Amino acid sequence: MSGCRHVMDSAGDSYEDFAAHLLGRIASMIRVPGKKDFGVDFYFQPRVQLTKHTETVTELGSIQVKGGGEEMSFGGLNEKKQWREYEFVWLKSQATPLYLARVDANHTSVELFSIWPMWRIFWPQAPNPFKVVFITAAAGDESFVWQNPQPMPDERGKGHGDGQRWTVHLGPPFLRLTNDALNDPEFQLQAVDILRTWIAHDRLTMIRYQQFIPWLRGIISWKTNSREIQAMDWQFWNGQPGANIARLCQNAAPILVSLGTHLQWQNDQAAYDLLPVLRWINSQPPLDSMGQGLIENLERAKAKGGGPADDPSVAKQQ
Repeated sequence: MSGCRHVMDSAGDSYEDFAAHLLGRIASMIRVPGKKDFGVDFYFQPRVQLTKHTETVTELGSIQVKGGGEEMSFGGLNEKKQWREYEFVWLKSQATPLYLARVDANHTSVELFSIWPMWRIFWPQAPNPFKVVFITAAAGDESFVWQNPQPMPDERGKGHGDGQRWTVHLGPPFLRLTNDALNDPEFQLQAVDILRTWIAHDRLTMIRYQQFIPWLRGIISWKTNSREIQAMDWQFWNGQPGANIARLCQNAAPILVSLGTHLQWQNDQAAYDLLPVLRWINSQPPLDSMGQGLIENLERAKAKGGGPADDPSVAKQQ
């Protein structure tokens, strides 16, 4: 209404303004207008110095800003008692890693947390969690020990996804920014390196999930504002005969065909070693014309007893 606005609106804006101010010193920040905000407050790109007078930007990430003691969570029930499954559906569809930026109540610091551990819940692909609640540790807390997300049955979650309320420990922030720290040029360079390292890991997590590559790598050990990290790998599979095979073959085919084609035109005998695999994949969902053409070319060249690139009927592709 005219002349009046809810206090929470202005408080939220001030948290976002402060986050933009501090992060803007190491990244290019693009604010999402409130009416177009579906969960992302900012898109950002780390700023990398090229020369003494020039810089560029790299990678791409997104940020959701939280202020003070505001709960950090996904899912659960909304005010109309409807399950917020759409938050998980939305998150899984994103092409950029999402980070939680927490601004303290006194507007003195911005702390960044990665939510990658949620993919430990999403893999193996199962019903969406009913609710995920994030717990964080203090900046620089070296006593933090990584642990898998912990589920607990929730009465309100009956009939909604897996019905579980998951607790996800995000640990201490991997980056804590203050005006004083950012006044140090060396810290700025280090902060950019740290940010880029986390984006690289988190982006790979999202790409693999969307391409159905059941292999997850996540950072499980780190210190706030430190380049030192330790990563861990998880692999997932389904023991039911035939489960996921067609989809995995579809994903693997372009890589194997490209590998075989390179080996062929490098006249490497290893190309012949791929033939049994290529034939088997072609017996699943059939390969496209390029894949089937590669099989035919390799079989023809092998029958002649020469190298993979000795078949004159094949026009070399650049």
